[in-house]
Amino acid sequence: MATRCLKTYLHRGFNERMALVTLTLFCLSASQALAGQPVVSESQDPVEDVMGRFNVHPSLEKLGRGISNIFGGWLEIPLNIHNRYRTTDTAGSIFTGMAVGLFKGVARTVVGVYETATFLLPYPENFAPILPTLPYFDKRSGQQPYPFEEMH
Repeated sequence: MATRCLKTYLHRGFNERMALVTLTLFCLSASQALAGQPVVSESQDPVEDVMGRFNVHPSLEKLGRGISNIFGGWLEIPLNIHNRYRTTDTAGSIFTGMAVGLFKGVARTVVGVYETATFLLPYPENFAPILPTLPYFDKRSGQQPYPFEEMH
Protein backbone atom coordinates (compact mmCIF):
# COMPACT_ATOMS: atom_id res chain seq x y z
CA MET A 1 0.00 0.00 0.00
CA ALA A 2 2.77 2.45 0.94
CA THR A 3 4.74 1.51 -2.19
CA ARG A 4 1.71 2.16 -4.34
CA CYS A 5 1.20 5.60 -2.79
CA LEU A 6 4.87 6.44 -3.27
CA LYS A 7 4.75 5.38 -6.96
CA THR A 8 1.64 7.51 -7.49
CA TYR A 9 3.37 10.45 -5.82
CA LEU A 10 6.52 10.10 -7.96
CA HIS A 11 4.57 9.87 -11.23
CA ARG A 12 2.81 13.16 -10.66
CA GLY A 13 4.17 16.32 -12.16
CA PHE A 14 6.38 18.71 -10.23
CA ASN A 15 3.63 21.35 -9.91
CA GLU A 16 1.17 18.82 -8.53
CA ARG A 17 3.72 17.64 -5.97
CA MET A 18 4.52 21.20 -4.90
CA ALA A 19 0.82 21.97 -4.53
CA LEU A 20 0.35 18.84 -2.45
CA VAL A 21 3.33 19.62 -0.20
CA THR A 22 2.22 23.25 0.18
CA LEU A 23 -1.31 22.21 1.07
CA THR A 24 -0.01 19.68 3.60
CA LEU A 25 2.27 22.26 5.24
CA PHE A 26 -0.52 24.81 5.30
CA CYS A 27 -2.88 22.34 7.00
CA LEU A 28 -0.24 21.39 9.57
CA SER A 29 0.58 25.02 10.38
CA ALA A 30 -3.11 25.91 10.61
CA SER A 31 -3.75 23.03 12.98
CA GLN A 32 -0.80 24.13 15.13
CA ALA A 33 -2.09 27.71 15.19
CA LEU A 34 -5.60 26.58 16.13
CA ALA A 35 -4.29 24.25 18.82
CA GLY A 36 -3.63 27.23 21.07
CA GLN A 37 -7.11 28.73 20.52
CA PRO A 38 -9.80 28.03 23.10
CA VAL A 39 -12.63 25.82 21.97
CA VAL A 40 -15.92 27.65 21.57
CA SER A 41 -18.30 26.33 24.18
CA GLU A 42 -22.07 26.26 24.13
CA SER A 43 -22.21 29.03 26.71
CA GLN A 44 -20.84 31.47 24.14
CA ASP A 45 -23.95 31.02 22.03
CA PRO A 46 -25.84 34.35 22.21
CA VAL A 47 -29.25 32.65 22.12
CA GLU A 48 -28.29 30.40 25.05
CA ASP A 49 -27.03 33.45 26.95
CA VAL A 50 -30.33 35.30 26.46
CA MET A 51 -32.36 32.23 27.38
CA GLY A 52 -30.24 31.74 30.51
CA ARG A 53 -30.46 35.40 31.47
CA PHE A 54 -34.24 35.45 31.28
CA ASN A 55 -34.66 31.96 32.79
CA VAL A 56 -36.49 30.60 29.73
CA HIS A 57 -35.49 26.93 30.01
CA PRO A 58 -37.55 26.13 33.14
CA SER A 59 -40.58 27.95 31.74
CA LEU A 60 -40.37 25.97 28.49
CA GLU A 61 -40.12 22.75 30.49
CA LYS A 62 -43.22 23.82 32.40
CA LEU A 63 -45.01 24.49 29.10
CA GLY A 64 -44.04 21.07 27.80
CA ARG A 65 -45.22 19.43 31.02
CA GLY A 66 -48.52 21.26 30.79
CA ILE A 67 -49.15 20.28 27.17
CA SER A 68 -48.22 16.66 27.85
CA ASN A 69 -50.54 16.59 30.88
CA ILE A 70 -53.40 17.98 28.78
CA PHE A 71 -52.99 15.41 26.04
CA GLY A 72 -51.83 12.54 28.27
CA GLY A 73 -54.14 12.92 31.25
CA TRP A 74 -56.40 10.16 29.93
CA LEU A 75 -53.48 7.71 30.30
CA GLU A 76 -54.20 7.62 34.03
CA ILE A 77 -57.27 5.45 33.31
CA PRO A 78 -55.54 2.41 31.74
CA LEU A 79 -52.56 2.87 34.05
CA ASN A 80 -54.71 2.65 37.17
CA ILE A 81 -56.75 -0.24 35.79
CA HIS A 82 -53.47 -2.10 35.21
CA ASN A 83 -52.12 -1.23 38.67
CA ARG A 84 -55.34 -2.26 40.47
CA TYR A 85 -55.75 -5.47 38.49
CA ARG A 86 -52.11 -6.43 39.03
CA THR A 87 -52.42 -6.15 42.83
CA THR A 88 -55.90 -7.64 43.44
CA ASP A 89 -56.64 -9.63 40.25
CA THR A 90 -60.42 -9.38 40.44
CA ALA A 91 -63.06 -8.06 38.06
CA GLY A 92 -63.96 -5.36 40.58
CA SER A 93 -60.46 -3.98 40.40
CA ILE A 94 -61.13 -3.01 36.78
CA PHE A 95 -63.99 -0.74 37.83
CA THR A 96 -62.07 0.59 40.82
CA GLY A 97 -59.07 1.30 38.61
CA MET A 98 -61.29 3.02 36.08
CA ALA A 99 -62.85 5.27 38.75
CA VAL A 100 -59.48 6.16 40.31
CA GLY A 101 -57.95 6.63 36.86
CA LEU A 102 -60.78 8.89 35.75
CA PHE A 103 -60.36 11.07 38.84
CA LYS A 104 -56.58 11.24 38.45
CA GLY A 105 -56.90 11.84 34.69
CA VAL A 106 -59.21 14.81 35.19
CA ALA A 107 -56.88 16.19 37.86
CA ARG A 108 -53.84 15.75 35.58
CA THR A 109 -55.62 17.47 32.70
CA VAL A 110 -56.66 20.42 34.91
CA VAL A 111 -53.08 20.74 36.18
CA GLY A 112 -51.91 20.64 32.57
CA VAL A 113 -54.21 23.52 31.66
CA TYR A 114 -52.90 25.48 34.68
CA GLU A 115 -49.23 24.81 33.82
CA THR A 116 -49.79 25.71 30.17
CA ALA A 117 -51.59 28.95 31.02
CA THR A 118 -49.01 30.04 33.60
CA PHE A 119 -45.80 28.71 32.03
CA LEU A 120 -44.12 32.14 32.20
CA LEU A 121 -44.83 32.55 35.93
CA PRO A 122 -42.44 30.85 38.38
CA TYR A 123 -45.28 29.25 40.38
CA PRO A 124 -44.92 26.80 42.09
CA GLU A 125 -41.52 27.87 43.28
CA ASN A 126 -38.84 27.68 40.57
CA PHE A 127 -41.22 26.08 38.03
CA ALA A 128 -41.39 22.86 40.05
CA PRO A 129 -43.83 20.23 38.76
CA ILE A 130 -47.15 19.98 40.57
CA LEU A 131 -47.71 16.29 39.78
CA PRO A 132 -45.13 13.54 39.48
CA THR A 133 -44.36 12.08 36.08
CA LEU A 134 -46.63 9.25 35.02
CA PRO A 135 -44.92 5.95 35.85
CA TYR A 136 -45.45 4.92 32.25
CA PHE A 137 -43.11 7.71 31.09
CA ASP A 138 -40.73 7.63 34.04
CA LYS A 139 -37.62 5.86 32.74
CA ARG A 140 -36.03 5.77 36.20
CA SER A 141 -38.71 3.60 37.79
CA GLY A 142 -37.44 0.35 36.24
CA GLN A 143 -41.01 -0.72 35.60
CA GLN A 144 -41.61 -3.73 33.39
CA PRO A 145 -42.90 -2.96 29.87
CA TYR A 146 -46.62 -3.13 29.29
CA PRO A 147 -48.19 -5.71 26.98
CA PHE A 148 -47.51 -5.07 23.29
CA GLU A 149 -44.47 -2.92 24.14
CA GLU A 150 -42.18 -5.89 23.87
CA MET A 151 -43.31 -6.57 20.31
CA HIS A 152 -41.17 -4.49 17.97
